[in-house]
Amino acid sequence: MNPLERKIGRSRTIASLPNYTTAGSYCFFSQCIFLNSLTAKDLPNATQLKLEEADDHVQILKFAPLLHHEAKHWFDAHSTLWGLKIIQQIYSGRSDLYEAEKLGISTPLNHFDKQMKLRDAIEFIKYPSYYNTQNSQANTSSPWQYRFSSGLLFSKSGMPSDRPIFFTRFLNVEQELIARVPFSLCAMLEASAVAQELNSKVIIIDSIKNPVSKALESKKLAENSYKELYDENLVEYSVVAHKVANAFSIVDPIEAYGLSAKLVRFILNLPQEVLHRLKPKVLLSQQFSAFYEAYSNAVKYQDQGALFPFFVDVLFSNFQLKGIDVRAENLDSLLNELCSKNVGLTLSEIDDLTHTELAEICKPVGFELESGYVNSVLSQGLELYKDLGLIGNSFIDIAGSKVPDFVLGDNTYFSSSGTSMDEFEARYFSMTDYYEQLQEFAKACIV
Repeated sequence: MNPLERKIGRSRTIASLPNYTTAGSYCFFSQCIFLNSLTAKDLPNATQLKLEEADDHVQILKFAPLLHHEAKHWFDAHSTLWGLKIIQQIYSGRSDLYEAEKLGISTPLNHFDKQMKLRDAIEFIKYPSYYNTQNSQANTSSPWQYRFSSGLLFSKSGMPSDRPIFFTRFLNVEQELIARVPFSLCAMLEASAVAQELNSKVIIIDSIKNPVSKALESKKLAENSYKELYDENLVEYSVVAHKVANAFSIVDPIEAYGLSAKLVRFILNLPQEVLHRLKPKVLLSQQFSAFYEAYSNAVKYQDQGALFPFFVDVLFSNFQLKGIDVRAENLDSLLNELCSKNVGLTLSEIDDLTHTELAEICKPVGFELESGYVNSVLSQGLELYKDLGLIGNSFIDIAGSKVPDFVLGDNTYFSSSGTSMDEFEARYFSMTDYYEQLQEFAKACIV
């Protein structure tokens, strides 16, 4: 539990959001960061990576990577087209429900579908555990073998829909299934956050003055990165990096995560005009013909989780297959070439379209409930997008005023924005209250 959950004695964790560990979490619904495993004594040097003493790295490696992981979630929510759409949708839906409650029995019912659309948008971030399979006893060798597959999601009536779901099946040398994990928006967001975390560790270790300490920490990072990549309990963290590493013959996990993070940001920022122009049969080589229909439906539903393996396969078909290595360093130029030729738009033109959509989403809201806060978040988001760009870098330099507000495990509050702990706490409880109302309303939708 985070410290605010302990205060009321029960969990408020939203199961459909990426909250894997007790060490820290970011709530996409309330926009709150918790670093549960850290306390006030760990806070010094948290927001900068300059080492002043020979042993400072021990303290900074404990704090900074966790902060960077959760802060990257915050940035992915606050500086992308997908994230800002969700934030606007959350507060607009909450205002709608607030107005309905004021009207009471005379509330018109013909707009309550807005609440279900919001709930569905949140639920689709992370697929239910039904679609995951793990077999720890089969994890007897590494590296793993892998196979890609696709299936269909069940509809709310229990029938197979036409909405696809894409999987990686990981196998040991005896062809026993170690894990089957879907490509989800959650997996993309976690890959982006892990890339930030790993890069922060590299920067810290490179700054260590003592050569022995630097060598030991470098070795530990390499060993831990490899171990986590082949941990069957962490496959939803790693499936995106596995896909990239296997498609583009990348050995270094940090490099695979870095490329993944850039591609994740690109997908999260794709405007409607580009999505409408994506034609799987045109963009993919013949070896992916079995997935043409599934990818076409993924494009139709604008399913970001499914669009990630799609773009990896597209980059493989157009470049890697032809002897051109796909790497983080050349991803921008390759995507520019790909989109210019097959979508009819350069990255600069896509950037303009994304900015136009964002400007519409981030204009002053037409409701009163917390409009000042919402408008400031949306306005800041538009500026963050301009700063970070359509694709950006694998690592965001988070320091000073760029550090989002967060709470530590001992209830210590840090804010670079000037807000108070009371404001932070009120937002967390009011927004998680709203999510619980959404869940109750969903139970009422039974016909």
